[in-house]
Amino acid sequence: MANSSSFSLPKAELIALAIEGLVFGALTVLYAISVWVFMYRKRAGRSTSSKWMFMTVTSLFVLALVHFGINIQRAIDGFVNHAHTSAETTHFYGQLNNPLHVTKSMLFCTQTVVGDSFVIYRLYVIWDRRKAIIILPVLLLVGTAVSGYAAGIQFALGTGGSRTVFEDDVRPWITSLLSLSLATNVLVTVLIVGRVLWYRNKARPYRTGDSAATYRGAFELIIQSAAVYSAALVSLIITYAAGSNAQTICLDALQPLIGGVLCLIIVRVGLARNLSEDELGSQRTRTHPPPSRAESYVDTGSANDGRTFHLRPMKINVSVVKTRDASSASFEYFDVPEGTSSVVMVKESFDADVERGTCLESRD
Repeated sequence: MANSSSFSLPKAELIALAIEGLVFGALTVLYAISVWVFMYRKRAGRSTSSKWMFMTVTSLFVLALVHFGINIQRAIDGFVNHAHTSAETTHFYGQLNNPLHVTKSMLFCTQTVVGDSFVIYRLYVIWDRRKAIIILPVLLLVGTAVSGYAAGIQFALGTGGSRTVFEDDVRPWITSLLSLSLATNVLVTVLIVGRVLWYRNKARPYRTGDSAATYRGAFELIIQSAAVYSAALVSLIITYAAGSNAQTICLDALQPLIGGVLCLIIVRVGLARNLSEDELGSQRTRTHPPPSRAESYVDTGSANDGRTFHLRPMKINVSVVKTRDASSASFEYFDVPEGTSSVVMVKESFDADVERGTCLESRD
């Protein structure tokens, strides 16, 4: 195509490698912080979904790492081993049936499927694990997987000559892959936002003055995470539909960006939650210090003939209203058994040192 010839493929591959390296560097930092968040929460003994989230984000990081390594090797082959003339470099990158190119394409499809699967799982949890709500997203996910792997198979079955990704035998598959993935993310984002609004209205009688900030933080986290990925995906669709080799830049940058968006959610939610819990713990320590053994009795002195009266343990019921901050945007906050009310009453006993008690926890 004319557009693809005006922007050469070797130039696009070189720029794509540089941009992918920058995005992968950001992903590495976010992944390291995410691992710290998971380790902190493990020591605190909480979260039922942390194990699955850790496995998901680790798989996305490994896939992005392998993809980046393949692009480095392809750059060495294209610009060093086949760099006698510019035509040889162009011919090398045009060999779509090259094992490294086929593997790279399969990795992108797998990365997309894993990322979309996690988004659908988040929708499933927020909607109280209702299977009906994820039927359409799952069908879109299956279509995404079929289209992506079919495109990879077409690459592998191609001839050994120089080809482009814009040819008729692969173009429908690639277009379907990108369009279905975008539709999945837009649909899931709309459903999640709708569910959060429903929770907001249902919990209105129990909300306090900080609730507006709480839900504003939830909306920002959901919309921003979806907007980043969707914008990158739209850029890829536009450049591919225009027949420009700039689609290579968008494609390679999107690989680590998928994992980076998930890590960014984990970091923002995890750090906010850990900070709020540390502050709450320090307040409880200052307000209710543990009684010492010496305080377990009262020496009334001469007023009662020097007699000592030992104090008996007394149970205390304390009502504590907890308002979630921006960390309530985490889908784990909604991870409760199906049928559980949005307002959860947890009853516990407090002994004399006020270590435990009755807690009224609002979804707000």
